[in-house]
Amino acid sequence: MGNYMTMVAAQDAAALEEVQTPAQTEAPRILSGAQALMESLIAEGTEVIFGYPGGAIMPTYDALFDYTDRLDHILVRHEQGAGHAAQGYARTSGKPGVCLVT
Repeated sequence: MGNYMTMVAAQDAAALEEVQTPAQTEAPRILSGAQALMESLIAEGTEVIFGYPGGAIMPTYDALFDYTDRLDHILVRHEQGAGHAAQGYARTSGKPGVCLVT
């Protein structure tokens, strides 16, 4: 049993030596929570956001300004309208329907 364990450990060590990690070429970006949200929405295929800005959600809207080349914002007149518009958009387009409200 001892020889078997030694042989397995040696194989595992050899396998670990073969693993090469790519060198990091640039420093990682530091994102705010709002920027991370925008990046996540884009990664999931979001193209349109329906929303009603105000109060606590304003930092997210500030970040949205930097993503206007990749995300379109449709201003609605009420939070419920944003939810209904996002649902209708998702049902008809097959794309993510996103509602961003206070």
